[in-house]
Amino acid sequence: MYKDNPQTAYKQELKEKILTSSMHEFLIHGVKSVRMDDIANSLGISKRTLYEIYSNKEELLLEGVRLKEEEYDCHMTAYSLDSSHTVIDIIIEFYKRQVGYLSSASPMFFTDLHKYAQVMAYLDRLHAVRRSYALDFFTRGVREGYFRADVDYNIMLRLGSAAMETVMKEQMYNEYDLKHIFHNVILLNIRGLCTAEGIKLLDHFLDHETLPQ
Repeated sequence: MYKDNPQTAYKQELKEKILTSSMHEFLIHGVKSVRMDDIANSLGISKRTLYEIYSNKEELLLEGVRLKEEEYDCHMTAYSLDSSHTVIDIIIEFYKRQVGYLSSASPMFFTDLHKYAQVMAYLDRLHAVRRSYALDFFTRGVREGYFRADVDYNIMLRLGSAAMETVMKEQMYNEYDLKHIFHNVILLNIRGLCTAEGIKLLDHFLDHETLPQ
């Protein structure tokens, strides 16, 4: 794509390297403790070059978070559209992806995210969009026979959102392992929405999965 413009190709490649390197450092050490100087030094580039691509840390963080979320949405959309996958398969895939992500992240990363207004505004908009898709997902699950038909899923989604807001507001991830929180707040709540057949499939996965302690 960029073969006729080496300078453009170099900048695009450098931009991708900056995103990959910085998000790796943010996830491990938290955002606040990673300076733009540190990112430039780790890549062997000047601060001027870095600031020509990203004018500040929040801009860099926002693009890194957006890229991660877009990759996640792309993967889950493709997985969901595969007709061989049931809603239970999709939940399990969602669980695996989230646990993998949480395993790579320091609690400080989530604490620091709340200090960046543009990033939080983006995530709030994204979660609102995902909630609308979630209703379609639960409707599909009822149709497939894996979710209960007598549940008001609008209420359940609001309760689920409130639970996660409490986790973040009270910074429970400083007290409990993130995977442990995710397992108890999300997966076990979803189990309560399942029919007997849905519980059977979900429990089969849980019985063979090494769960967070």
